[in-house]
Amino acid sequence: MNHMVKILTSVLILSVLVLIGCDSNNTPSNDPGIVEGIVTNFNTGELVGGIVINDGTTDLATTNSNGYYSFEIEKGTYTLTFSGNGFVPYFETNVEVAAGETVTLNIQIHPISIIEISSNIAGNVNWTNGNIYHINNPIQISATLTIQAGTVIKFKDNAAWTVMETGGEVVAVGTVQLPIIFTSWHDDVAGGDTNGDGNATVPARGDWEDIVIRGEGNDSNFDYCCFRYGGGNDEQVVRLNAGTTVSITNSTFAHNLGEDGALNAALAGSATVVQENLFYDNVWPLQINMNFDLDASNSFFDPSNRGLGNDYDGILVGNYMTDGIITWDEADIPFVFTESDYQIPAGNSVTLSEGIVIKFAEDVRWEVDGVLTANGTQSNPIYFTSLKDDSVDGDTNEDGIATSPVAGDWFYIKVRGLNNTSSFTSCKFLYGGGYDDDYTLCLYNDTGVSVNFCLFKYNVGTNNATLDAGAAGSGTVIAGNTFYFNEKPLQINGSISLDETNMCRNPNNYTQANTYNGIFIDSPGEVCSIEGDVTWAENEYGVAFVSLYQGININVGNSLTLAEDVILKFDGGSIDYEGNNLINYDASGVFFTSWYDDEHGGDTNGDGISVGTIGDWEGISNQGIWENWANILYSEY
Repeated sequence: MNHMVKILTSVLILSVLVLIGCDSNNTPSNDPGIVEGIVTNFNTGELVGGIVINDGTTDLATTNSNGYYSFEIEKGTYTLTFSGNGFVPYFETNVEVAAGETVTLNIQIHPISIIEISSNIAGNVNWTNGNIYHINNPIQISATLTIQAGTVIKFKDNAAWTVMETGGEVVAVGTVQLPIIFTSWHDDVAGGDTNGDGNATVPARGDWEDIVIRGEGNDSNFDYCCFRYGGGNDEQVVRLNAGTTVSITNSTFAHNLGEDGALNAALAGSATVVQENLFYDNVWPLQINMNFDLDASNSFFDPSNRGLGNDYDGILVGNYMTDGIITWDEADIPFVFTESDYQIPAGNSVTLSEGIVIKFAEDVRWEVDGVLTANGTQSNPIYFTSLKDDSVDGDTNEDGIATSPVAGDWFYIKVRGLNNTSSFTSCKFLYGGGYDDDYTLCLYNDTGVSVNFCLFKYNVGTNNATLDAGAAGSGTVIAGNTFYFNEKPLQINGSISLDETNMCRNPNNYTQANTYNGIFIDSPGEVCSIEGDVTWAENEYGVAFVSLYQGININVGNSLTLAEDVILKFDGGSIDYEGNNLINYDASGVFFTSWYDDEHGGDTNGDGISVGTIGDWEGISNQGIWENWANILYSEY
């Protein structure tokens, strides 16, 4: 009996071991598979080295001089691309790789043929990646040219394309793995040594000229293309002429000349699309106009070397007139305004996203009858500054230290139009005011603009003020702003209230103020009339409200309320009020005095040290009766 039990036990143990062994063999393996094989020339049967194998995301292997390749890869189903200079890319689809198994793929790859192009293109034609196309001279395209992904087009010296306004169109749609390449015929990297000179020549900027797209509404399409070594006319490598609506996406512009931008879209139409492109090692990378949007998807440096940008790292802005509802989001490099006069007509608008930098060349102005919305943040402000200002986004004019910015380098931004709702938040206005020494930002003709938390620094503004709201409407809001190193910082009128949040000096160094450190409340030769119920609460030490020439009128139905410590200074003129509509005139610290009086409100007239003299201004009158309050200083009456 014991013997039988032992036998049964042994059988049971053996069965369990067999079952365990079976389960072990059925467990899925995580080992990678292997793909290997050789690549041969389809025409000659010769083994081909230098062929790169890619799975759509990664280069997996390159064939050696014997045409052999081998690589490990996780189990799965793949599409593999075999590509190399001088050969048509080959795709092997549905490659099944099992764990721990070897797949052998022996590939025959077709060599590329060279086709010489010397004549104009007058009929619809398709170009394929089985060929390399040599452009021998300038040609015109007056039909639809469709270019297959992976095709290489090489331009001989001084060759160019003109896509004509009548019937001309280019459809060039590549892929990530198979971009379409437009390059110099000295470029042996693309398609090999097709000019047959070995190493005798190398490609250089400007080898060929450009591709010019003509015709209003021309909707040629360039996607996953590469443009390099062009711009031989010193203007551009691709130019979009008046009214074109071309789409240029996912493309690379590298090693090009172009004083007007490697991609010159200065005249392009409003439906133009420039997105997800890469610009590096060009003269200027890009020129746009005021008629189409620009998002933040383009890049302006070599992705393998972030230190390599363009000679001039800025986006040129041409065609000065805005037509449409435009948004700019690109904050990597500045927008550069070089025309003399830019305009946003009524009914149109431009919105600038936070962090955008606008640099103005000398004597540039921006007239805004539409709406300009520039709302930055304290951590990511919007800049309006001089092209010579290297402290913001670097040396855009690429002159080292040869030039430095100064007050008045550029003219102004003027906002016009009844109830114009443009807004400026967390902006920095630097080095403006050069037009007739007037203003950097002017709010004009009953506008209702908001200017909040902005910095005004290094600006001219002697005749009016750096921020001139002398003609602005009652809906104007000016709050939280900082002014220093300007001439006159701020001018308002009798319909605008001011709280105590603006500052007319450097908050980190109170000795740094403005040449004429006051808030000016009228224009030369005019009486300032208070309109509505107005409050002036700016009581910063060393800052006064300043009335020159004719003084202030407060008519019945209107009122002026003064906060404590507010100082009003006068150079001639008077305050004329009626009844009790001058409110808090006797509040603590309130004074009415001469603008020569440095003791109250600091050196407002910018002459160093001066004192008032009786008769510097007339005084304060209530319906013809002159007041004699103790806080009225240096008046005639």
